[in-house]
Amino acid sequence: MNKLFNKNILIVGAGIAGSTIARILAEHDLQVQIIDKRNHIAGNTFDFINANNERIHKYGPHLLHCNKNEKSLKFLSNFTEWVFYEHRVRALLPNGNTTSLPINKKTLEDVYGRKFKNQEEVKNFLDLIRNKRISPENTDQFFEANLGNKLADLFFRPYTKKMWGIEPKELNIVVGARLPIRTNDDDRYFNDSFQALPKEGYTKMIESMLNHKNINIELNIQFQKGMELGFDHSFLCIPIDKFFNYKFGVLPYRSIIFEERQELLEKDLETPVLNFTDASPYTRKTQWNLFPNSKRSKTNIKTVTYERPCSMEDNPNEYFYPIHTRNSKIMYEKYKKFSKNEKRITFCGRTGLFKYIDMIPAVTIHQKIAYQFLNKL
Repeated sequence: MNKLFNKNILIVGAGIAGSTIARILAEHDLQVQIIDKRNHIAGNTFDFINANNERIHKYGPHLLHCNKNEKSLKFLSNFTEWVFYEHRVRALLPNGNTTSLPINKKTLEDVYGRKFKNQEEVKNFLDLIRNKRISPENTDQFFEANLGNKLADLFFRPYTKKMWGIEPKELNIVVGARLPIRTNDDDRYFNDSFQALPKEGYTKMIESMLNHKNINIELNIQFQKGMELGFDHSFLCIPIDKFFNYKFGVLPYRSIIFEERQELLEKDLETPVLNFTDASPYTRKTQWNLFPNSKRSKTNIKTVTYERPCSMEDNPNEYFYPIHTRNSKIMYEKYKKFSKNEKRITFCGRTGLFKYIDMIPAVTIHQKIAYQFLNKL
Protein backbone atom coordinates (compact mmCIF):
# COMPACT_ATOMS: atom_id res chain seq x y z
CA MET A 1 0.00 0.00 0.00
CA ASN A 2 3.01 2.33 0.22
CA LYS A 3 2.54 3.33 -3.41
CA LEU A 4 -0.70 5.06 -2.40
CA PHE A 5 1.04 7.60 -0.21
CA ASN A 6 1.83 11.05 -1.62
CA LYS A 7 -0.71 10.66 -4.41
CA ASN A 8 -2.34 14.05 -4.88
CA ILE A 9 -5.89 13.93 -6.18
CA LEU A 10 -7.99 16.77 -7.58
CA ILE A 11 -11.77 16.46 -7.43
CA VAL A 12 -13.86 19.13 -9.13
CA GLY A 13 -17.32 19.22 -7.60
CA ALA A 14 -18.33 18.80 -3.96
CA GLY A 15 -21.66 17.13 -4.68
CA ILE A 16 -22.59 13.57 -3.83
CA ALA A 17 -20.51 12.14 -6.70
CA GLY A 18 -17.28 13.97 -5.94
CA SER A 19 -17.74 13.58 -2.18
CA THR A 20 -18.17 9.82 -2.48
CA ILE A 21 -14.92 9.50 -4.41
CA ALA A 22 -13.15 11.88 -2.04
CA ARG A 23 -14.09 9.95 1.09
CA ILE A 24 -13.04 6.57 -0.29
CA LEU A 25 -9.68 7.85 -1.57
CA ALA A 26 -9.00 9.75 1.66
CA GLU A 27 -9.60 6.60 3.70
CA HIS A 28 -6.91 4.95 1.55
CA ASP A 29 -4.38 7.63 2.51
CA LEU A 30 -4.55 9.71 -0.67
CA GLN A 31 -4.42 13.48 -0.36
CA VAL A 32 -7.57 14.95 -1.87
CA GLN A 33 -8.12 18.53 -2.97
CA ILE A 34 -11.76 19.43 -3.76
CA ILE A 35 -12.78 22.61 -5.52
CA ASP A 36 -16.29 23.78 -6.34
CA LYS A 37 -17.52 26.78 -8.31
CA ARG A 38 -20.36 27.36 -5.86
CA ASN A 39 -20.14 28.88 -2.39
CA HIS A 40 -21.32 25.69 -0.70
CA ILE A 41 -20.72 21.94 -0.63
CA ALA A 42 -23.32 19.22 -1.42
CA GLY A 43 -23.96 20.19 -5.05
CA ASN A 44 -27.60 20.04 -6.08
CA THR A 45 -28.53 18.32 -2.80
CA PHE A 46 -27.61 21.46 -0.82
CA ASP A 47 -30.19 22.31 1.83
CA PHE A 48 -30.39 24.83 4.68
CA ILE A 49 -32.69 26.13 7.41
CA ASN A 50 -34.14 29.52 6.47
CA ALA A 51 -35.19 32.42 8.69
CA ASN A 52 -38.68 30.89 9.02
CA ASN A 53 -37.19 27.65 10.38
CA GLU A 54 -37.98 25.64 7.25
CA ARG A 55 -35.48 23.28 5.59
CA ILE A 56 -35.13 24.39 1.98
CA HIS A 57 -33.61 22.27 -0.79
CA LYS A 58 -32.09 25.06 -2.88
CA TYR A 59 -32.16 23.06 -6.11
CA GLY A 60 -35.49 21.28 -5.76
CA PRO A 61 -36.64 18.39 -3.57
CA HIS A 62 -34.25 15.44 -3.32
CA LEU A 63 -35.81 12.15 -2.22
CA LEU A 64 -33.65 9.21 -1.23
CA HIS A 65 -35.01 5.75 -2.03
CA CYS A 66 -33.44 2.33 -2.57
CA ASN A 67 -33.37 -1.29 -1.47
CA LYS A 68 -32.82 -1.49 2.29
CA ASN A 69 -29.81 -3.77 1.74
CA GLU A 70 -28.12 -1.47 -0.78
CA LYS A 71 -24.38 -1.14 -0.13
CA SER A 72 -24.51 2.55 -1.04
CA LEU A 73 -27.09 3.10 1.71
CA LYS A 74 -24.77 1.48 4.25
CA PHE A 75 -22.02 3.82 3.09
CA LEU A 76 -24.20 6.93 3.49
CA SER A 77 -25.46 5.72 6.88
CA ASN A 78 -21.96 6.28 8.23
CA PHE A 79 -22.59 10.00 7.86
CA THR A 80 -26.21 10.55 8.86
CA GLU A 81 -29.21 9.30 10.77
CA TRP A 82 -32.43 8.91 8.80
CA VAL A 83 -36.02 10.11 9.13
CA PHE A 84 -38.59 7.78 7.58
CA TYR A 85 -40.43 9.43 4.68
CA GLU A 86 -42.44 7.98 1.79
CA HIS A 87 -42.85 10.60 -0.91
CA ARG A 88 -46.25 11.31 -2.43
CA VAL A 89 -47.13 13.72 -5.22
CA ARG A 90 -50.42 15.20 -6.38
CA ALA A 91 -51.14 16.54 -9.87
CA LEU A 92 -53.43 19.49 -10.56
CA LEU A 93 -56.36 18.57 -12.84
CA PRO A 94 -58.10 21.01 -15.23
CA ASN A 95 -61.15 21.16 -12.91
CA GLY A 96 -59.01 22.40 -10.00
CA ASN A 97 -59.02 19.09 -8.15
CA THR A 98 -55.89 17.03 -7.66
CA THR A 99 -55.05 13.37 -8.14
CA SER A 100 -52.15 11.14 -7.28
CA LEU A 101 -49.08 10.44 -9.38
CA PRO A 102 -47.65 8.09 -10.60
CA ILE A 103 -50.80 6.82 -12.28
CA ASN A 104 -52.54 4.19 -10.18
CA LYS A 105 -56.04 2.87 -9.56
CA LYS A 106 -57.07 6.04 -7.69
CA THR A 107 -55.79 8.26 -10.51
CA LEU A 108 -57.89 6.41 -13.08
CA GLU A 109 -60.96 6.64 -10.84
CA ASP A 110 -60.48 10.41 -10.47
CA VAL A 111 -59.99 11.00 -14.19
CA TYR A 112 -62.66 8.65 -15.56
CA GLY A 113 -65.21 9.01 -12.74
CA ARG A 114 -65.62 5.29 -12.19
CA LYS A 115 -64.69 2.69 -9.60
CA PHE A 116 -62.59 -0.44 -10.06
CA LYS A 117 -63.13 -3.45 -7.84
CA ASN A 118 -59.65 -4.90 -8.19
CA GLN A 119 -56.37 -4.81 -10.10
CA GLU A 120 -57.68 -7.10 -12.81
CA GLU A 121 -60.36 -4.57 -13.69
CA VAL A 122 -57.73 -1.84 -13.85
CA LYS A 123 -55.50 -3.91 -16.14
CA ASN A 124 -58.45 -4.66 -18.43
CA PHE A 125 -59.38 -0.97 -18.55
CA LEU A 126 -55.83 0.06 -19.43
CA ASP A 127 -55.85 -2.54 -22.19
CA LEU A 128 -58.97 -0.90 -23.61
CA ILE A 129 -57.59 2.65 -23.68
CA ARG A 130 -53.96 2.09 -24.64
CA ASN A 131 -52.72 1.71 -28.22
CA LYS A 132 -51.65 -1.92 -28.46
CA ARG A 133 -50.67 -1.56 -32.11
CA ILE A 134 -47.55 0.46 -31.25
CA SER A 135 -44.15 -1.00 -30.45
CA PRO A 136 -42.78 2.10 -28.71
CA GLU A 137 -39.44 3.50 -29.80
CA ASN A 138 -39.57 6.92 -28.12
CA THR A 139 -41.11 8.55 -25.07
CA ASP A 140 -44.27 9.73 -26.82
CA GLN A 141 -44.98 6.27 -28.18
CA PHE A 142 -44.32 4.82 -24.73
CA PHE A 143 -47.08 7.02 -23.29
CA GLU A 144 -49.56 6.12 -26.04
CA ALA A 145 -48.76 2.39 -25.97
CA ASN A 146 -49.11 2.10 -22.20
CA LEU A 147 -51.76 4.68 -21.30
CA GLY A 148 -53.56 5.86 -24.42
CA ASN A 149 -53.93 9.39 -25.74
CA LYS A 150 -56.24 10.88 -23.08
CA LEU A 151 -53.90 10.18 -20.16
CA ALA A 152 -50.86 11.01 -22.27
CA ASP A 153 -52.36 14.41 -23.15
CA LEU A 154 -53.49 15.08 -19.59
CA PHE A 155 -50.39 14.13 -17.62
CA PHE A 156 -47.37 13.65 -19.83
CA ARG A 157 -47.20 15.32 -23.24
CA PRO A 158 -47.49 18.99 -22.14
CA TYR A 159 -45.39 18.31 -19.01
CA THR A 160 -42.67 16.51 -20.97
CA LYS A 161 -42.47 19.25 -23.61
CA LYS A 162 -42.00 22.04 -21.07
CA MET A 163 -39.68 19.90 -18.96
CA TRP A 164 -37.33 18.96 -21.80
CA GLY A 165 -37.94 21.75 -24.31
CA ILE A 166 -38.54 19.27 -27.15
CA GLU A 167 -41.40 17.09 -28.32
CA PRO A 168 -41.74 13.75 -26.46
CA LYS A 169 -41.30 11.89 -29.74
CA GLU A 170 -37.71 13.18 -29.88
CA LEU A 171 -36.84 11.83 -26.42
CA ASN A 172 -35.24 8.47 -25.84
CA ILE A 173 -37.78 5.92 -24.59
CA VAL A 174 -35.86 5.51 -21.30
CA VAL A 175 -37.09 8.96 -20.25
CA GLY A 176 -40.75 7.92 -20.40
CA ALA A 177 -40.05 4.46 -19.06
CA ARG A 178 -38.83 5.98 -15.78
CA LEU A 179 -42.47 6.60 -14.87
CA PRO A 180 -44.21 3.65 -13.21
CA ILE A 181 -47.81 2.71 -14.00
CA ARG A 182 -49.63 0.92 -11.20
CA THR A 183 -52.88 -1.02 -11.15
CA ASN A 184 -53.29 -0.99 -7.34
CA ASP A 185 -54.00 1.75 -4.76
CA ASP A 186 -50.31 2.43 -4.03
CA ASP A 187 -49.96 6.21 -4.36
CA ARG A 188 -46.36 6.43 -3.18
CA TYR A 189 -44.02 7.99 -5.69
CA PHE A 190 -41.48 5.21 -5.11
CA ASN A 191 -42.00 1.63 -3.98
CA ASP A 192 -38.47 0.94 -2.70
CA SER A 193 -38.05 -0.85 0.65
CA PHE A 194 -36.05 2.08 2.09
CA GLN A 195 -37.28 5.65 1.80
CA ALA A 196 -36.00 8.38 4.09
CA LEU A 197 -34.44 11.83 4.46
CA PRO A 198 -31.21 12.69 6.33
CA LYS A 199 -32.20 13.75 9.83
CA GLU A 200 -30.12 16.93 9.72
CA GLY A 201 -30.28 17.39 5.96
CA TYR A 202 -28.12 16.57 2.96
CA THR A 203 -25.60 19.35 3.56
CA LYS A 204 -24.75 17.99 7.01
CA MET A 205 -24.46 14.48 5.55
CA ILE A 206 -21.98 15.66 2.88
CA GLU A 207 -20.15 17.78 5.45
CA SER A 208 -19.65 14.68 7.58
CA MET A 209 -18.51 12.71 4.53
CA LEU A 210 -15.87 15.32 3.74
CA ASN A 211 -14.69 15.64 7.33
CA HIS A 212 -11.37 13.78 6.95
CA LYS A 213 -7.78 14.81 7.54
CA ASN A 214 -6.84 13.91 3.97
CA ILE A 215 -9.50 16.12 2.37
CA ASN A 216 -9.10 19.84 1.73
CA ILE A 217 -11.99 21.89 0.28
CA GLU A 218 -11.94 25.25 -1.50
CA LEU A 219 -15.17 26.89 -2.64
CA ASN A 220 -15.90 29.66 -5.14
CA ILE A 221 -13.26 28.30 -7.51
CA GLN A 222 -14.07 27.75 -11.16
CA PHE A 223 -12.11 24.90 -12.76
CA GLN A 224 -9.75 26.07 -15.45
CA LYS A 225 -8.18 23.67 -17.91
CA GLY A 226 -4.59 23.13 -16.84
CA MET A 227 -5.34 22.91 -13.11
CA GLU A 228 -5.29 19.12 -13.44
CA LEU A 229 -1.62 19.19 -14.45
CA GLY A 230 -0.56 19.75 -10.85
CA PHE A 231 -2.09 16.49 -9.64
CA ASP A 232 -1.41 12.79 -10.07
CA HIS A 233 -5.04 12.21 -11.07
CA SER A 234 -8.18 14.33 -11.43
CA PHE A 235 -11.85 13.42 -11.12
CA LEU A 236 -13.83 16.04 -12.98
CA CYS A 237 -17.55 16.50 -12.35
CA ILE A 238 -17.76 19.02 -15.16
CA PRO A 239 -19.31 19.05 -18.65
CA ILE A 240 -17.19 16.70 -20.74
CA ASP A 241 -17.97 18.59 -23.94
CA LYS A 242 -16.79 21.89 -22.48
CA PHE A 243 -13.47 20.34 -21.37
CA PHE A 244 -12.79 19.28 -24.95
CA ASN A 245 -13.83 22.68 -26.33
CA TYR A 246 -17.02 21.24 -27.87
CA LYS A 247 -14.94 19.24 -30.35
CA PHE A 248 -17.91 17.05 -31.32
CA GLY A 249 -20.65 19.59 -30.59
CA VAL A 250 -22.59 20.91 -27.59
CA LEU A 251 -24.35 18.28 -25.49
CA PRO A 252 -27.93 19.44 -24.75
CA TYR A 253 -29.21 20.12 -21.23
CA ARG A 254 -32.25 21.65 -19.59
CA SER A 255 -31.88 23.99 -16.69
CA ILE A 256 -34.36 25.05 -14.01
CA ILE A 257 -35.12 28.41 -12.45
CA PHE A 258 -36.36 28.16 -8.86
CA GLU A 259 -38.80 30.86 -7.78
CA GLU A 260 -39.08 31.00 -4.00
CA ARG A 261 -42.23 32.63 -2.69
CA GLN A 262 -43.57 33.42 0.76
CA GLU A 263 -47.26 32.45 0.78
CA LEU A 264 -49.95 32.82 3.42
CA LEU A 265 -51.71 29.50 2.90
CA GLU A 266 -55.29 28.93 4.03
CA LYS A 267 -54.42 25.25 4.17
CA ASP A 268 -51.37 23.12 3.49
CA LEU A 269 -50.87 21.28 0.23
CA GLU A 270 -52.13 17.70 0.32
CA THR A 271 -48.57 16.53 -0.29
CA PRO A 272 -45.26 18.42 -0.16
CA VAL A 273 -45.11 18.51 -3.98
CA LEU A 274 -47.85 19.46 -6.44
CA ASN A 275 -47.19 18.84 -10.16
CA PHE A 276 -48.52 21.07 -12.93
CA THR A 277 -48.95 18.71 -15.88
CA ASP A 278 -50.53 21.27 -18.23
CA ALA A 279 -48.81 23.68 -20.64
CA SER A 280 -48.23 26.36 -17.98
CA PRO A 281 -44.56 27.36 -17.47
CA TYR A 282 -44.11 25.62 -14.12
CA THR A 283 -43.63 21.89 -13.55
CA ARG A 284 -44.21 21.74 -9.81
CA LYS A 285 -44.27 23.57 -6.50
CA THR A 286 -42.95 22.42 -3.15
CA GLN A 287 -44.11 23.39 0.37
CA TRP A 288 -40.96 22.77 2.41
CA ASN A 289 -42.28 22.63 5.96
CA LEU A 290 -44.23 19.47 5.08
CA PHE A 291 -41.07 17.36 4.91
CA PRO A 292 -40.43 15.51 8.18
CA ASN A 293 -36.83 16.69 8.56
CA SER A 294 -37.90 20.33 8.27
CA LYS A 295 -38.36 22.36 11.40
CA ARG A 296 -41.71 23.81 12.49
CA SER A 297 -42.43 27.09 10.71
CA LYS A 298 -42.24 30.16 12.92
CA THR A 299 -45.17 31.89 11.18
CA ASN A 300 -48.27 31.08 9.13
CA ILE A 301 -46.41 32.22 6.04
CA LYS A 302 -44.88 29.22 4.27
CA THR A 303 -42.03 29.05 1.80
CA VAL A 304 -43.15 27.54 -1.50
CA THR A 305 -40.76 27.03 -4.42
CA TYR A 306 -42.00 26.97 -8.02
CA GLU A 307 -39.84 25.28 -10.67
CA ARG A 308 -39.67 26.59 -14.21
CA PRO A 309 -37.63 24.58 -16.72
CA CYS A 310 -35.64 26.65 -19.17
CA SER A 311 -32.88 26.56 -21.73
CA MET A 312 -29.23 26.79 -20.77
CA GLU A 313 -29.19 30.23 -22.40
CA ASP A 314 -31.74 31.43 -19.85
CA ASN A 315 -29.76 30.04 -16.89
CA PRO A 316 -26.10 29.76 -17.94
CA ASN A 317 -23.84 27.14 -16.33
CA GLU A 318 -26.66 25.60 -14.28
CA TYR A 319 -26.88 22.08 -15.71
CA PHE A 320 -29.77 19.95 -14.47
CA TYR A 321 -31.12 17.43 -16.98
CA PRO A 322 -29.14 15.88 -19.85
CA ILE A 323 -31.44 15.67 -22.87
CA HIS A 324 -31.17 12.13 -24.21
CA THR A 325 -31.92 11.92 -27.91
CA ARG A 326 -30.49 9.68 -30.61
CA ASN A 327 -28.09 12.43 -31.70
CA SER A 328 -26.97 13.41 -28.20
CA LYS A 329 -26.24 9.79 -27.36
CA ILE A 330 -24.00 9.46 -30.43
CA MET A 331 -22.27 12.73 -29.57
CA TYR A 332 -21.60 11.70 -25.97
CA GLU A 333 -20.15 8.36 -27.06
CA LYS A 334 -17.62 10.28 -29.17
CA TYR A 335 -16.59 12.34 -26.14
CA LYS A 336 -16.42 9.24 -23.96
CA LYS A 337 -14.16 7.47 -26.44
CA PHE A 338 -11.96 10.54 -26.91
CA SER A 339 -11.61 11.01 -23.14
CA LYS A 340 -9.81 7.66 -22.90
CA ASN A 341 -6.73 9.51 -24.18
CA GLU A 342 -6.63 11.44 -20.88
CA LYS A 343 -4.98 8.81 -18.70
CA ARG A 344 -4.85 11.05 -15.62
CA ILE A 345 -8.44 12.27 -15.81
CA THR A 346 -11.72 10.55 -14.95
CA PHE A 347 -14.97 12.29 -15.84
CA CYS A 348 -17.81 11.81 -13.38
CA GLY A 349 -21.07 13.26 -12.12
CA ARG A 350 -24.08 14.00 -14.29
CA THR A 351 -22.24 16.38 -16.62
CA GLY A 352 -19.09 14.28 -16.91
CA LEU A 353 -21.12 11.15 -17.66
CA PHE A 354 -23.98 12.98 -19.46
CA LYS A 355 -26.40 11.04 -17.31
CA TYR A 356 -29.22 11.93 -14.95
CA ILE A 357 -28.41 10.00 -11.78
CA ASP A 358 -30.54 9.56 -8.66
CA MET A 359 -28.66 9.81 -5.38
CA ILE A 360 -28.18 6.14 -4.50
CA PRO A 361 -27.11 5.19 -8.05
CA ALA A 362 -24.76 8.19 -7.97
CA VAL A 363 -23.08 6.80 -4.86
CA THR A 364 -22.92 3.30 -6.37
CA ILE A 365 -21.40 4.52 -9.64
CA HIS A 366 -18.78 6.67 -7.95
CA GLN A 367 -17.87 4.05 -5.37
CA LYS A 368 -17.08 1.81 -8.33
CA ILE A 369 -15.05 4.56 -10.01
CA ALA A 370 -13.05 5.14 -6.81
CA TYR A 371 -12.27 1.47 -6.20
CA GLN A 372 -11.37 0.86 -9.84
CA PHE A 373 -8.86 3.70 -9.56
CA LEU A 374 -7.40 2.27 -6.34
CA ASN A 375 -7.09 -1.18 -7.88
CA LYS A 376 -4.95 0.20 -10.70
CA LEU A 377 -2.41 1.81 -8.37
